[in-house]
Amino acid sequence: MDSKLLEILACPKTKEPLTLGKGGNSLICESAGLAYPIVDGIPYLLESSAITLQKIETAPMAAEQSRPSEDRA
Repeated sequence: MDSKLLEILACPKTKEPLTLGKGGNSLICESAGLAYPIVDGIPYLLESSAITLQKIETAPMAAEQSRPSEDRA
């Protein structure tokens, strides 16, 4: 994707800047949690074509589960 084009593209929902996704096959709007596909070099910036991104849980829950309990003694 051309960097000049990427500078002027915005999320149609939030009007915020988009970033190029891994692999270069989508444009990401982090604030909305949406990915817009790029097909044959053409970005499809329609809300109906957007894919909802799911946030990944971070490690604190896993860390809490692996900690020894103070009740166990």
